[in-house]
Amino acid sequence: MGDTAEPVASANEVVVDIAGCGICGTDLHSLSGGNAFLRFPAVPGHEFGGWISEVGDEVSWLRVGDRVIVDPTRTDEHCKFCRSGRANLCPEKGSYGSRHPGGFAEKVAVRASNCVKIPDGMPWEVALLAEPLGCVLHGIDRLGDAVGGDAVVFGAGPIGLLVAIALRYNGAEVAIVERSEMRRGLAGRLGFEIVVDAVGALPRANYPVVVDATGVPAAIEDAFRVVGRGGSMLLMGVAEQGSLVRIDPYRINWQELTILGSSAINHTFFRSLEMLGRIGDQVSQLVTHNVPLEDFGRALDLTRSQSALKVLIRP
Repeated sequence: MGDTAEPVASANEVVVDIAGCGICGTDLHSLSGGNAFLRFPAVPGHEFGGWISEVGDEVSWLRVGDRVIVDPTRTDEHCKFCRSGRANLCPEKGSYGSRHPGGFAEKVAVRASNCVKIPDGMPWEVALLAEPLGCVLHGIDRLGDAVGGDAVVFGAGPIGLLVAIALRYNGAEVAIVERSEMRRGLAGRLGFEIVVDAVGALPRANYPVVVDATGVPAAIEDAFRVVGRGGSMLLMGVAEQGSLVRIDPYRINWQELTILGSSAINHTFFRSLEMLGRIGDQVSQLVTHNVPLEDFGRALDLTRSQSALKVLIRP
C-alpha cells in the first residue's frame, strides 16, 4: 500500500471515484509475480466501479456523478485476434489492474469507452460482479450447443457458483462438487439440490457438460472422468502455470469428447450487466465480505481462505 499521483482525465478518459473492487484468484496470481504484464509498483484490481468525478474534453455521453462499472479490457485493437472477434487473445492485451492502474485505489482514470452506466437501483454488491460474470458468459459461449444439457460444476467459489447459476438460467439441471461445507451450504441456499463433497457422491456416472472451476489438477482429473460420451468439458479455473494433469486420450478420441479452455471477457460485459439485472438477488449472496482499502492484507487472507467467497475492497 502507498500513495500515488492524483489521476487526471485525458481527453477521452474519465476519473472514477472507486465505490468498490472485487478480489479474485487472478489478483492473487498477479500479486505473487505470476502476471507478465504487471510491473511493480502497480495498482492492481480489475473488478471495479464507482462514481465519475471528472470527464475528459472529448467525452459527451458521461457526466459527473454517473454510476459506472469498468470493463478492464485493453487491447491493441488491430491484431488478427482483435479483428476476428477474439480480442481476449490479443498478444498485447494489458488490462486495467495489470498494465494500467486498476481499482485497488480511491480514484482511477480510465477510457470513457470502457465505462458502462448502471441502473440507479442496482447495489454495488451486484454491479461489481459484472466482470467475473462476463468471464463466465464467455466460457458458456465456448460450450456452444452443449449449453442446456445437464451439467456438473467442480468448485463452488465465486466463479463456480456463477457458472452454475448461468447454466441453470440456460435450462440445465446442475450438480455441484465442493469440499468446503460453507460453500456447499451457500449452493444449497441458492437452490441447487445436488451438492456433494466428492465426485463419488454424484448421483450419476457421467454428464454431457462438465466444468472445472477450481484449477486444481486432482479436481480436473476427477472432472474428466465424468464427462459423458460426446460430452464437453470446460476449464474455467486457472491452474498454476506448469501444472500437469493425467487424462486418458483414448476417451477423447473414441468418445468424441470436447475439451475447452476459456480466457477472460470477450464482448460479454454488456450481456453480463443485463443478466445481473435479472439474477441480482441470487448473485448478491456471493459477496461475503466488504473490507476497507487500508485493511488490504486481511482482504487477501480472506480470499485465500475457505471462509469467504467474493471479497470487495471499499475505499
